[in-house]
Amino acid sequence: MDAITYMLMSSLKRHIEAIWYSDLYEYDSTQTRVGACPAALVDLFTYTDKAGVQRIFAPCSVTLGRLQEEALNLAKNVAIPSAYVEVVSNDYEEVESWRHTISRSSSENRSRIRDYPFMVGGEHGMTRRFIVKMITYFLESDQGVEEINRLGHAGCSFLESICTAHWEMGLDWNWKLLDENGVKIVDPFGERPWTAHAPISHTRVRGGPPTDYIFDTKVYVEVSSYRSNEAA
Repeated sequence: MDAITYMLMSSLKRHIEAIWYSDLYEYDSTQTRVGACPAALVDLFTYTDKAGVQRIFAPCSVTLGRLQEEALNLAKNVAIPSAYVEVVSNDYEEVESWRHTISRSSSENRSRIRDYPFMVGGEHGMTRRFIVKMITYFLESDQGVEEINRLGHAGCSFLESICTAHWEMGLDWNWKLLDENGVKIVDPFGERPWTAHAPISHTRVRGGPPTDYIFDTKVYVEVSSYRSNEAA
């Protein structure tokens, strides 16, 4: 059993990998994976590559922390946008401003959501903060600016929804906060997450016309948890 932050990062990585992924190839052009997304979103994420093949837009790779490999052709097929997702505790770009705290959510819109204050016996609530960052290189795949905006913004909305978690029922692709055994997460210090939201996100288009674009997505994730004085 690991600490809560690592368990949450690992859980979210597994969750994204299980439901949203792109076609992959070997360098000898052998296809090793067929892209997929939830059935209800197939039309949203379908695009036509420069050879006229219909594919699912999705990340080629999901990593814990920063990607440590060449990112321009992760699918090993230049017709496929090279996209990857990083799942990061806190934020390596804004270390002091996006951190774990005992305080309530930073989102004013969450005032209707119950928070756990300090309780008799020392149990208390925590807000754990993470970043889910997706970078997509459209440099060789030849999508125009309208198509990269369509796909990029769909990806941002999907990541926001993926990172949303409730104890109650939600969408099929909402995060269930499960460990590697399919059990609700609890760490050795008695900390348990109970809900997650994405209160902030932003996107940016880099590169230039006609088709050499890069689409950046950054989703800020807050996980509400509570810690008891009893070890799990």
